[in-house]
Amino acid sequence: MPSLKFRSLLILFFTLILVGFAVSFNFPNSVRADVGVHPILPGGSSIEPQVDTLVQMATEVITMDVRKATQADNAAIQLNPKAYGLQLHDVWYPVVAQVQADFTMRNPTTNTIDLTTWFPLASALESVNWELNPDEIVPRIASFKVAVDGTPIEYTTTVQPNPEGTDKPPLPWASFAVSFSPGKDTKIHISYLLPLTQAVKSSELALYYIFQTGASWSGPIGHAELVLNLPYPASIETLARIPSSGLGLPYSMSDPRAVIPFDGVTDGNRAHWTWIDFEPKQQDDFSIWLMDPDKWQDLENARSSAQANPLNGQVWLILANRYRNLSVRDYDFPSIFSESYLPLGLEAYQKASELLPDHPAPHIGSALLALAPYMRSTNAPLDMMRYVQDELHVARDLEIAYPELVNEGNLSTGLLEDALSIYFGNVTATAEIGLSSTAWAYQTEVSALSLPISLTPTPQSSITPTVTPSPSSKPFSPTPVSSAIAEPGIISGSGQSLLILSIVGIGVLIIAGYWVLKRASGKS
Repeated sequence: MPSLKFRSLLILFFTLILVGFAVSFNFPNSVRADVGVHPILPGGSSIEPQVDTLVQMATEVITMDVRKATQADNAAIQLNPKAYGLQLHDVWYPVVAQVQADFTMRNPTTNTIDLTTWFPLASALESVNWELNPDEIVPRIASFKVAVDGTPIEYTTTVQPNPEGTDKPPLPWASFAVSFSPGKDTKIHISYLLPLTQAVKSSELALYYIFQTGASWSGPIGHAELVLNLPYPASIETLARIPSSGLGLPYSMSDPRAVIPFDGVTDGNRAHWTWIDFEPKQQDDFSIWLMDPDKWQDLENARSSAQANPLNGQVWLILANRYRNLSVRDYDFPSIFSESYLPLGLEAYQKASELLPDHPAPHIGSALLALAPYMRSTNAPLDMMRYVQDELHVARDLEIAYPELVNEGNLSTGLLEDALSIYFGNVTATAEIGLSSTAWAYQTEVSALSLPISLTPTPQSSITPTVTPSPSSKPFSPTPVSSAIAEPGIISGSGQSLLILSIVGIGVLIIAGYWVLKRASGKS
């Protein structure tokens, strides 16, 4: 009998260890990665001389007309789809920029200066995270043309080593000879087609221009301008700065907050930047996120419909979903333009909830948007999480009562449960378990938050017709979005905490099992 007890305890001991390991490895990490669809694209760039020179760049004026791409535009872009594993898919760039670059070059000497001038056809920023194969055709600008003092000239294409290393693909350069007359200005005009690419799992478009090559001329650039002509109004709703510290184009969005870069001036569909006595360095290269024109048009159509039909709940639900799509990206993390659209989305979902009291989707969408700013930091206030849980319960009840409305508008309680699961590190998304979960124990005490959202539907007859919220509307959000977004590169998910607790639990099991086995063996 003692030996039987010993064997039973031994089996129990190893079973507990196996269960502990299984539990610990089944907690998913909140950090998820994916590959991009499009390869890294070239940026525009300034010209540079082949050797040191006394020639000065008096002015540099860059005009970029952003527009939807045509079939002819994409046919002009050179690619090697096999290098990206895309041979079975069309590689299509939806948006391009038609670039006009005008340079006024000044020869202050009394002698003619003959130089070979260079222009990168596939620029490589030092901070770009290259994930390219050495044997591929590097994406480059298309339809390159150059003229000197109004006369078109020929150029030569030369392949040069990649500054990122010999294991990276070589880069093509255009070069052309220019004769700079003494004491005179020489005009160089360059035009080309610049394809833009989308961010991974998002709709933003990356555009950048490399000023640092212009620093090779003598002295500073006297006057530099960059003009963006957009297919929509230029504002924080459509433009967002890419911080110079996080240029992993087009795969990195290290700071999702929308800020128009460095004293930009906007006027209608035009954004404009000016620099005086400019000596550009690496950190001065221009980079910006742009709104996808199709997404903007969808939003404008939804806004117009809500304005024309202020008592139509379905119209407001469509508008709210448009705002949500612009506010969040993969796994319901905040997007680049979250600060602009998340408050408007919450307001639109509230309106839809009032007009559609039996519909679960407005409650689901509102809860998802309320939770989004805290997905990275997992530090949502308690009142906020109670609100999210309440909306989940209301939506569940409505889905049971009206099953035909489940998944309408691509919103279901399953999406909200997934978001809560990610937030809590796969803890069951219920108010009771959530309030007692480890994740809640790590939250910082915050002041109570008064939510401007009522769970009690408003009768339709009592609703006063209103128009769709404009960009200048008073923000409607449980908490300011910018204060809720974690610092770049910091992810403190509760999944990590649960993994640590699981490891500690396994250690306790081992010690306890050892003690039990020792006592059992001693008795035997």
